Amino acid sequence: MAITQVPLKIVLQDEWLAYETRELVRLFVDLNMVQITIDPDIQSHSPVTPPGIVCDCGLAASGNQCRLRLETAEGITLRQISLPAGWQQHPDARREVKRLYQAALYDLLQRLTPVILPWGILTGVRPVKLAHQLLRQEKDPAGVIKRLTEDYRVSFPKASLLTDIVRVQLPVLQAVQSHQISLYIGIPLCPSRCSYCSFISQAVQGSEDPLIAAYTQALIKEMTGTLEWLSQKGWSIETVYIGGGTPSVLSAGQMDGLMAALADNWPMEQIQEITFEAGRPDTITREKLEILRRYRVNRLSINPQSLQPETLVRINRHHTVSRFFEAWQLAEEMGFETINMDLIIGLPGEGQAEVSRTLAAIAPLKPANLTVHALALKRSSQLKTDGSGHTLTDAEAGRIMDRIYAFAAEMQLSPYYLYRQKEMAGHLENVGFSLPGKEGLYNILMMEEKQTILGIGAGAVSKLYDPSRDRIDRIPHVKNIPLYIERIREKGFDKEAWTAAFPD
Repeated sequence: MAITQVPLKIVLQDEWLAYETRELVRLFVDLNMVQITIDPDIQSHSPVTPPGIVCDCGLAASGNQCRLRLETAEGITLRQISLPAGWQQHPDARREVKRLYQAALYDLLQRLTPVILPWGILTGVRPVKLAHQLLRQEKDPAGVIKRLTEDYRVSFPKASLLTDIVRVQLPVLQAVQSHQISLYIGIPLCPSRCSYCSFISQAVQGSEDPLIAAYTQALIKEMTGTLEWLSQKGWSIETVYIGGGTPSVLSAGQMDGLMAALADNWPMEQIQEITFEAGRPDTITREKLEILRRYRVNRLSINPQSLQPETLVRINRHHTVSRFFEAWQLAEEMGFETINMDLIIGLPGEGQAEVSRTLAAIAPLKPANLTVHALALKRSSQLKTDGSGHTLTDAEAGRIMDRIYAFAAEMQLSPYYLYRQKEMAGHLENVGFSLPGKEGLYNILMMEEKQTILGIGAGAVSKLYDPSRDRIDRIPHVKNIPLYIERIREKGFDKEAWTAAFPD
């Protein structure tokens, strides 16, 4: 049956499983073709118009079993889930019931449409976190792979990938110390807005745009207060990540002022890693790189996304392919220890041939870091609003990603961090590759959420890690850039709020 040609009706007992249902079903079926109904009186034998699914499992479920029934014109398929006694009162048991439900639903959906998802029932952002948890339980990578493939329907290659990444990350996470944090400094300004971008970044008209000066002044004021407060609290900073947007959209003078404020208020030699996400090659100059070198920046990102001229025009990136190589060569000549580049697969008009040409072009550079993103279409991006959408089939995207992994291996780059997003090309992943010993510490710490990340700047999100609960609390900053500038001008760093939020 071609399930996408007719509506799929799903009846649930309550809203408890509605989110998990939508997130999994949307990977098989256009959600516009799905109708989810809540019926507290639903029973496993309740009628549903084919094709339809009935689930009598909810927070008010009684007995020790719940059932999923798939009804199609060809017949009925049943799946039963055993429920532990009193599961509604125990968070761990509730999570296990959700997993069992998702696995059963996955199996039923595969009977409707033969879609094999590389990540199985995993729809969250951080699958590596799950692999870490499973390793603590199983004590052995083989056991982790078995759990991932059997319990979560993850493909064997992706399960093996997760265990490889965990092996790289473990020494970093085990070395995390109390009262050690990372600092994120956000500069959500860009010379133009890329068609795939969904961030709050705002395009500015050259380095003389008054918004850049106003934002930089506010950011320095907040950062100065933050660093003074951290020093008083006795915290140490392990990594600093200056991201965007495009931080190098600042003029050389503005960049010097920002870095000087950091150096004047914190001993730079005590910071293990300082990353500057230059991003756009058309914003990089020798003078700016000299400033970064002077202030001990040891990681730099120069991101082409693609090395196909037609693609750069389509995605509204105002730089040439030659400008990327010029910026890269300049950064190498100036002695930056680690230079990262970002690529995106699934960009409009790009298939395997275009990606292969890009890989062939970057091979002579021998990058120490390579980050590859599967294009994710977000609501606020131009590609989403104008209906461009994904131009690759899932199979094509999968073949391109396989080529990426093979290329990374040829370059002696190993995967070291990974995350996922909704509506990704091929339902794939974003993955960072690195030469041994050149892994980005901030990327690991931020993604695995085992250390407090303090975010400053418009749209930055702080993550307060509580080791006693092994969980984080998120504190988002105001996203509106003019409002952020106004608040910082009036109040500066909100010491009282942060003192209340941070445990001693």
